[in-house]
Amino acid sequence: MRQNKPDNSKSREWLKPVGFLLTIGWYVALSLIIPTGIGFWLDQPGQFDSKPLYTLIGFGIGTVLAFYGLFRMLKRFYLEQKDQDKFKKKENT
Repeated sequence: MRQNKPDNSKSREWLKPVGFLLTIGWYVALSLIIPTGIGFWLDQPGQFDSKPLYTLIGFGIGTVLAFYGLFRMLKRFYLEQKDQDKFKKKENT
């Protein structure tokens, strides 16, 4: 007697959004940390000795990069979900 196994695509449906959220988290964190760190390094006495000017500039650049990238990723995810919903509706009718 064969036992019906659940469809793998439906049982792992939650993996894609979780992976997407992890990607966003890393992207935003690195977009803020890297430019701010470079600015902090430039503000050191051995470099330009201009505390906190370059740190703030780096943080500003990182913030702009994070929001721009976040907007693009969310837009792409939204369009993919919308297409997937259309496909499911077509499949059900």
